[in-house]
Amino acid sequence: MNMLRVWPIVCQFGVGALLCLVGIWCGLRGGYLDLKISEDRRLLVVLVAGYLLMLAMVCVFTFLAPNWANGESL
Repeated sequence: MNMLRVWPIVCQFGVGALLCLVGIWCGLRGGYLDLKISEDRRLLVVLVAGYLLMLAMVCVFTFLAPNWANGESL
């Protein structure tokens, strides 16, 4: 595996996850987010799902798409 492709993803999404967790923690501690309210729970689900979807898309285009030019399949 080419680590020159892996490290940018680890750095971007690792730092992004840390910042997101800090923001969620501060929101919960400060009272801005309340897990008893369904809208706030839905917001957290959307944030986590969006993060995972973006991570999956980046991984697909980083590791699979370069091989598509050579005629390789999934």
